[in-house]
Amino acid sequence: MKHTKGFTLIELLVVVAIIGLLSSVIMASLNSARIKARDAKRAEDIHQIQTAVEMYYNDNGHYPNSSGSWASFDSPSYSPQTIVSPAAANLAAALKPYIGYTSDPKSLGGDSGYLYISGTGADYCILFWRTPENLKDFGSSLVNYARCTGIDSNGQCIGSSNSIYVGVGSYSGGC
Repeated sequence: MKHTKGFTLIELLVVVAIIGLLSSVIMASLNSARIKARDAKRAEDIHQIQTAVEMYYNDNGHYPNSSGSWASFDSPSYSPQTIVSPAAANLAAALKPYIGYTSDPKSLGGDSGYLYISGTGADYCILFWRTPENLKDFGSSLVNYARCTGIDSNGQCIGSSNSIYVGVGSYSGGC
């Protein structure tokens, strides 16, 4: 009788279980890294938009005026909103000399996205609404505590949807 050497069924199942466990740990780590990367892009985008708005102000003596209505680069609900001064079809057109089109790296559609409001052209707020994935990835000066009363252990807003903002004038405390 000839005996061949090989693995038993139990040994094979143990190896498959170990590989499955390792792959799930790796996938969870990759997902966390993806969230951090998207939030890092959002933090850079809010800075770039703010810089573009300030450059516009330096050239024109006022901020792009949306007449107190929300405008946007990428939100389907708000991107069609016109900018009154300068007369522009939308926010992207008003800021075109200062910044290219920018959008959230993981669009949620609807009213989420990169929003902008100015009541008179003397003030403004840039709000990233519902798109930040972990508020712990942002400095506390960017977290909109007017909307978010606190952050839970998973980096999610307590009492509202995740958002970050920068504001000037009447919007310096939130929008």
